[in-house]
Amino acid sequence: MALPKIKFSPWVQWSNRLEITDFRSPGVYILAKFKNRPQGLGNPLDKKVIYVGETSNQSLGSRWNQFDRSAFQSKDGHSGGWNYNEEFGDKGQDLFVAAMPVTDVPENLRHLFIRYVERKLILDYAIEHESQPILNRK
Repeated sequence: MALPKIKFSPWVQWSNRLEITDFRSPGVYILAKFKNRPQGLGNPLDKKVIYVGETSNQSLGSRWNQFDRSAFQSKDGHSGGWNYNEEFGDKGQDLFVAAMPVTDVPENLRHLFIRYVERKLILDYAIEHESQPILNRK
């Protein structure tokens, strides 16, 4: 069995996150802060990336709602959201998301693949920038 390539959607402003295709699927996502929307696909090694996250037991959309509640409403649900609130304390006007929904991996392997991709990307980012993304504190 060949695993899918690691490839992200184009960057989307946080407020438009549900425009990402297959947001109802589990997968991996990256968050970054940009003044203007960058062109092209999301690059997990971009210096502006502040978080690499995953969800394997629920949809990307559900996980993003948890992040939103924690980051912007100070409610429980997402440690990365709490870290965002603590680090930036803004309303996310310059926050962008790109996603890699995982739809074509057998269900018994999906959670393993998703977690592998998330950890690999955090490690790759740390090697490239000598530090993990600022909101990835675990």
